[in-house]
Amino acid sequence: MHDKETIRDLLIKYFNGSVSVIQKKWIDDWVNESTRNEELFYSCLEEWERQNLQYIADVEQAFLDFNKKIDHVVPHKSENNTRPTKPKLPAYKLFMVASVVFIALVFSGALDFVLVKTYSSGYGELSTVALNDGTLVYLNANSQLKTARFTFFSDKRQVELSGEASFDVAHDPFNQFIVQTKNGLDVVVHGTEFTVYNRHQNTEVHLKSGKVELIKHNATGRETVIMKPGEKVRMEPDGDLQKKVVKTAEEFASWKEYRYVFNQTSLAEISDLIKDNYGVEVEISADSIKNLTVSGSFRSEDAEEFATAVAQVLGISMEAGEHIFRFYDAE
Repeated sequence: MHDKETIRDLLIKYFNGSVSVIQKKWIDDWVNESTRNEELFYSCLEEWERQNLQYIADVEQAFLDFNKKIDHVVPHKSENNTRPTKPKLPAYKLFMVASVVFIALVFSGALDFVLVKTYSSGYGELSTVALNDGTLVYLNANSQLKTARFTFFSDKRQVELSGEASFDVAHDPFNQFIVQTKNGLDVVVHGTEFTVYNRHQNTEVHLKSGKVELIKHNATGRETVIMKPGEKVRMEPDGDLQKKVVKTAEEFASWKEYRYVFNQTSLAEISDLIKDNYGVEVEISADSIKNLTVSGSFRSEDAEEFATAVAQVLGISMEAGEHIFRFYDAE
């Protein structure tokens, strides 16, 4: 595997996130062997980034302008009429150029693109993500997962979630797996199966198997909660953590099968679910029906079909407009 072209092909697969755990470990060790390996790594990275641009940047023009400045440097006259060569930039000038480029990347947001890989799912869409360590992540609709593109910068297995996802974490006794949420709650595990809900000002964690440690960060320090299988913890908007036992296994990430399980769930809460998962606005005509509750299981991949079924169970009417559902009393 020491052939240059073979290594280049393997690195491209690595940047695409399609290598095995063993190949990933080999690449990490190979990069640290020599500066030549490191230079080849970043050369392949630049090639890959140019072929997979996700933002608009006039990089070519910047390099042309830079080369023009170098070309216009007046060379020293040669006494023996030999062909003059371009003077090399001193090391400190190269450092200054590199610093300027780095700062430009930071302020343009390009550095985040280089170091962070983002996975997203659209409205009404479920997505499965296989991370480099073997962990499987199932993204619910309208969700986003961010992870480090190159793990050799850190020994942590750390991701950032916005939305909802179910995790089947590959066991690693030495490196914790951490799910960060925008509400200041971290989920810390070594290998287990759980679901994290993180929308608006609410965060919920459902633990199916294994052991999970929740760490809540606040101004006065941090609070730690240990979860056992079959438990659910909800963090309220005020930061209060509420733990309870999940009555049925059905409540664990049933949305992976486009199935929704409700236990005395109000129409107002279901309306939020429709907005989050399907991107459809919901209007409830009267306060009297907002608190009507539903218990049971619904399976549907279509937003209108789902909303119609809920209305029928509640004994109310539902009207579908353009990007909006209206619930109203049938009487």
